[in-house]
Amino acid sequence: MKKRYFITGTDTGVGKTVATAALACQFPQCGVCKPVQTGYPADQDLKYIARAAGLAPKQIYNPLHFSQPLAPQQACALDKRKPINLSKLVKNIAAFCAKFELSFIEGAGGLYVPLRQGYYMLDLIQDLRAEAVLVCRAGLGTVNHTLLSIAALQKKHIKIKGLIFNQTVPPDISARMNPRIIKEISGLPVLGIFPYQQKLDPAKFVLRL
Repeated sequence: MKKRYFITGTDTGVGKTVATAALACQFPQCGVCKPVQTGYPADQDLKYIARAAGLAPKQIYNPLHFSQPLAPQQACALDKRKPINLSKLVKNIAAFCAKFELSFIEGAGGLYVPLRQGYYMLDLIQDLRAEAVLVCRAGLGTVNHTLLSIAALQKKHIKIKGLIFNQTVPPDISARMNPRIIKEISGLPVLGIFPYQQKLDPAKFVLRL
């Protein structure tokens, strides 16, 4: 059965792209989709993932790109484009993922980032019928952010495959304790913990998918 995982995060800058690259390194026959890229040159995140995992151009897909580094709804409006056609977006992503036994979809920002009035990244995960992989910071504050994100996913009845913790800053005592505490409270598996690195190498990260 073909599997579809949506890589989401508790916030912007938690390491979703690095996590997606690490997963692609472990499963190099996968397809990787970035539904909406904002602010960066088109396909920047996907090109990083492709380089890290050695993916071919046909294995990556970015259906929408907007110029401003904002939530997709705002970025779309500032680029003077029509509101995002949600049914077309879902259809195109599903068609791309159907080409692969395993596909990874990287979100933008957190779960309540709006794509269109009243429609959030959370809704896109649900409409794509994907399992969620939640990327979290390891340090102080992540217990609250992670548990709120888990609650939002569960309210939508979205299956959560597990958690990835990314040490975005040099670790302190909270970063060492938080993954265990969150696992105990949520009952969800920890798929991996990325150590702090000044120069990231996704190929060195081991994940249990």
